[in-house]
Amino acid sequence: MQDIIVFVALFAVIAVASAIGDYHQHAVYQHEPTGKPIPIVHSESISNHDGSYKFGYESANGIAAQEQGFVKNGGSKDHEVQVAHGSFSYTDPHGHPVSVSYVADENGFQAKGSHIPTPPPVPKELIDAYAKAASQPQHQHEPEHYVPQPQAYGKHSY
Repeated sequence: MQDIIVFVALFAVIAVASAIGDYHQHAVYQHEPTGKPIPIVHSESISNHDGSYKFGYESANGIAAQEQGFVKNGGSKDHEVQVAHGSFSYTDPHGHPVSVSYVADENGFQAKGSHIPTPPPVPKELIDAYAKAASQPQHQHEPEHYVPQPQAYGKHSY
């Protein structure tokens, strides 16, 4: 599954790059970039044969990202899962710092950050009701089964 996602993402990047290349051949620039390039002040990338990896970078303007991952249940064809833990941070256009941490695993992508909306808390009454329901014994109604009555061998009742 991970290989398919990587393939699709790579294909999309190549398609966009190809389209941009065609556009640049025919376009006349009306606006040149006005800012200086922002240098990368730190960069690392490690990839191991067992599927584990680590990468990170930081630019001079404070943008930073890091991620590390591994294969969970490696070698177990039906239970193998790529797991990733990471974070990124930057300053938004209003000058507010934004930081996101995330986990991606068999439960999907789960991000955490102070700017990400969260659902309201569950009311105490509902929590209490669930706790009460869970503490009650479970009544399982077993179906009645037909139990044949023993008969003497060779005797038939019609």
